[in-house]
Amino acid sequence: VDMSEEDKSYSYPTPFPVLCVVGAGNASHVFIPLFASQGYTVDVYAGYGDEAERLLKATETQPTGIHVCDRRNPGKKREFSGKPRMISKNPQDVIPKADAIIMALPSFAFRSVFEEIKPHLKPHTIIYGMPGQGGLDLVAREVFGKIIARGKLTVAGIIPMPLNCRILEFGKKVDFASLKDSYELAAIPSDQAAPAAKLLSRILRRNVQPLSHFAAIALHASNPNIHPARLYGLFSDHREGKVYKENPLFYETFDEKSAEWAQKVSDERIKVWREIVRKMKIGEVNEVPQLKEYVMAIYGDQIHDKSSLASVFSTNDGFKGFRCPMKRVGDGWTLNFHNRYFIEDIPEGFCVYKGIADLAGVKTPAIDKILGFFQKFMNFEFIKDGKLQGRDVGRTKAPQAFGITTLDEYINGTSRISQSKL
Repeated sequence: VDMSEEDKSYSYPTPFPVLCVVGAGNASHVFIPLFASQGYTVDVYAGYGDEAERLLKATETQPTGIHVCDRRNPGKKREFSGKPRMISKNPQDVIPKADAIIMALPSFAFRSVFEEIKPHLKPHTIIYGMPGQGGLDLVAREVFGKIIARGKLTVAGIIPMPLNCRILEFGKKVDFASLKDSYELAAIPSDQAAPAAKLLSRILRRNVQPLSHFAAIALHASNPNIHPARLYGLFSDHREGKVYKENPLFYETFDEKSAEWAQKVSDERIKVWREIVRKMKIGEVNEVPQLKEYVMAIYGDQIHDKSSLASVFSTNDGFKGFRCPMKRVGDGWTLNFHNRYFIEDIPEGFCVYKGIADLAGVKTPAIDKILGFFQKFMNFEFIKDGKLQGRDVGRTKAPQAFGITTLDEYINGTSRISQSKL
């Protein structure tokens, strides 16, 4: 959906919607001044720890608000500032005023935030979850089932994560490296994806394309496709206690072996989505992209060699400088299975691929091999006898962790998730 297009069937809040940014992390440090500088009224709900107090104190000592060092265009760096109208750790202070709620949070935080804000939502609010993967839709169906069923709430997930940024001084200064060019969005209810995409397109000043179902977000090309496959390409000979001489660069040394595994996972994702489209008569096959196509669309001219899957990673300026998820052991390195590449990407993304594949009746030999290999080092059992049915499935964000046992339940919401809340 292009922000320049007009949609007469949907009326935006006038003159600008009131936005509530949740949390005080890196992304929030950019969203607050960015939206405020564009004329939006911005409130902040920061319920975690002492974030609200710290943010409030910082903005009181810096009247112009958070200062942004904007280097999106290296040849034309600029600076700007902006501050919120209100900051609170109490949801009742800010949530009832919000037309749209922007949540750029780790996926494990979605449930607690949803439960905190639920009593205070005003009718027809749109919640934007970033990332859209990690079971956002399933958690929303559990927490908000009744409200969504009544047409009083839209929960939308987007991909990719919009920003590359980092806090330089909490509440005062942030480094802003990039705002990605285009996005895809799914929503519940699914028929609200188009208006939700239209509004987000206006807010971000970027193109946002609506998708037919959250399954297209869950099966999308993203970190769960990239990280586990790359790690398997590098460390498929790993054994307990093995120490390595160095911690290699994760992307610059992306080789053909890693690319082969990443492509296999990508092919399996695509196969699952196509089977869903065929069986359930929803969507279009091209809604879920191949990995290489997706990376090129997101990073564009930052990639210097687009000839192969390996090269779109190894020659990508946006991926420079990242090393593997390892930790020091004496004079060497070993894999750190508590790193987010393992504890987030595998249960909250990779296992979701596998869970949906099982519901669709699609075999996934590459995903099975990678998942089976790493789960033993993580001391979890996700996959058992070729299915996502191990003892630790409940720790994942796959549909099976929410009591969903059929593809119809997952796609049409006819499970205990939605029914128990009605």
